[in-house]
Order: sequence, then C-alpha cells, then structure tokens
Amino acid sequence: MSATTQLPNDLKAQRDAFHEELKAMSITPLWLNLATAAQNEPKVDSVPHIWRWRDIKPMMLRGGDLISPQEAERRVLMLINPSFEAKSARTVGMIFGGIQFLMPGEIADSHRHSPNAQRFIIEGEGSYTAVEGERTIMKKGDFVTTPAWRWHDHGNESDQPMAWLDGLDLPFANLLDANFFEDYVEGDGQMQPIYRQEGDSIHRWGRGMRPAWQDPIEPRQSPVLNYRWTDCRDNLHALREEEGSPFDGIIMAYVNPLNGGATLPTISAYLQLLRKGEHTRSHRHTSSTIYHVAEGGGGTLVGDTEYLWEEGDTFVIPSWVEHEHWSDGGEAVLFSYTDRPILNAFGFYREAAGDRRA
Repeated sequence: MSATTQLPNDLKAQRDAFHEELKAMSITPLWLNLATAAQNEPKVDSVPHIWRWRDIKPMMLRGGDLISPQEAERRVLMLINPSFEAKSARTVGMIFGGIQFLMPGEIADSHRHSPNAQRFIIEGEGSYTAVEGERTIMKKGDFVTTPAWRWHDHGNESDQPMAWLDGLDLPFANLLDANFFEDYVEGDGQMQPIYRQEGDSIHRWGRGMRPAWQDPIEPRQSPVLNYRWTDCRDNLHALREEEGSPFDGIIMAYVNPLNGGATLPTISAYLQLLRKGEHTRSHRHTSSTIYHVAEGGGGTLVGDTEYLWEEGDTFVIPSWVEHEHWSDGGEAVLFSYTDRPILNAFGFYREAAGDRRA
C-alpha cells in the first residue's frame, strides 16, 4: 500500500492512536522513519565552510589578552560546522579542528584524554610540545601527534605568538560515550618530567629500525612525535614529476612506521602538492576532510560553491560531496586530515570519480 492511499477513517484513527501509544513508550515504528534507515546515498548534515586566517588571527591575539591557558585549560578557538552546536565539537564528520595558541612565556599544563589528537603548526617557532617524557621544539609546518591517553603539555619559550591547528576525534569519542580526561598533578607541579632526549621517538622508531628489547605502547598509534615540515615538504617535491593522483595531485600520507597505516587509529593525515596550473578532477568519498593551506593559494569547488583560499585558511569538505582543487598564481601545499580510518574499520568507506572534469 502506498503512502498516498486513502484509508478508511476508522483505520486511520486506529493507526494514529497506535503510533501515539508507541511514542509514549519511546518506540518509533520503522515504517514511519524509513528514510533514515534506507538511503540511496548519505544524507549529510555537515556543510562545506571556510575559516580565513586573516579573520582568525586578530581574534586569537585578542583572546591572548583576555584569558590565560590555565583559565581555559586549552586556549582553543573551536571551528564548529555551521550545521551543529558547539557542544557537538564537530568541525566536519567525526573530526574536530581548532586553533590553539600560546603567547610568549605561556605554558599549557599537562593533561591526558581518551580522544586522539594531532597538531599542524600554523605560525611561529620555538614552542614545544611534550608527550610522555619527550619534548619537541615546533616550527611552522611540523605535524605533531598526541595519541590517546598520553600525558602532554605545551610551552612557548619564544618571543612571538605560536599557533597550531588541533585535530581530534573528539566527536567520535563523544558519540561512543568514551571521552575521559585527567589533569596531571604531581607534588606541586603540573608539568610532566622530561626523561627522554629530543628526537628520541625518531631515533627509536622512525628510521627503519626499532629497539629489539622494547615493544611499542600501542602499535595502532604512531610512536613518532614530530613529522618535520622540512622532511615532508622535501618528500613532496622529490616526487613532483610523477603523475600523482588525478583527484589530489602529488599527495602523500603521514604513516605509522609500525604498520604503514594512519598515524592515529581514527584519523589519517596527508600533505599534497598542487603544481603550478594544476586543476584536479572531481571526486567524492564517504570520509570527511579538514584542509589547511600550508603554502600558496588556489581554490576548491565543493558541490556548486567555489572557495578561494590562501595560506593559513582552513576549510572542510563533508562526506560524499563532489570536489576538485586548483592552484592559483604558483604552487600550493595543502595539509589535510580525515576520519577515513573509522570508515575503513567498519567497511563504510566508498569513493567515486565525479562527472565535472574528464
């Protein structure tokens, strides 16, 4: 019987009464909610959006004058998708992005949490992140990992503000009701002790060797603390003469040296080069992506909307939205991260070429 079939008044009344009784019992009949369960393609709540660095930086500096890292726990400007409320912590899909910043001389006390985290340095040089007893000095373009439930803190020992893009699987952890948090307090101190030399994780795990007497804490999490910009950018340019991906140009994934997979079990991160005059083919996929413009300028067509971007901007592409990229006025480098490992784990990842460019 189709949904438009006319029903006898008495049957319609009986059905309405039946549905109301079910509602009072917190039960919904599937036949009234079939569109949620049977979709020809995803009905995506997230929308494309761009946050411009020229708008964010002045607000960041104002925030530095108004609130301390200790008052804020972490002084982060959350990038919330316009489709969601702040409590969702959703930038797009199952991933979060936010701009964290430290003014000269400031520290952010040590804590740990169950969501996995990572940082991509936007601006500044000379701040540090410490994770499980190892400290790394960060520079623009560095990619720093902070796996789940590891003690970590930050400090700015330079004479300039330091800003980075935080990436977390916070929406996913909240969805699973699995978000835990703990402050570090030992004696009178709130900073973890440093007991490893700088670069320890690279020497120990990141150069094609590993200590034969030691197993990693968690093989699904990369043990490498800092993927240096200079090395990663050099890798891109070393392959610049390759054909690359028709959809993403010269794109390389940051990898976990223990298994060759994503650096975190829920987030995959990438660095891509769009060569001068390059315009990719369009495609779409079920992973959601946060992009940050590391170098240069260009544009991205997302659905029917064109977003022109420049260095420092951050933008998002939701699941199953067709998109294509191009550079403008020279070359461009994009950093990005996605929730693809989550979809891969459950067999939900799908990708398809678009129709807009041959």
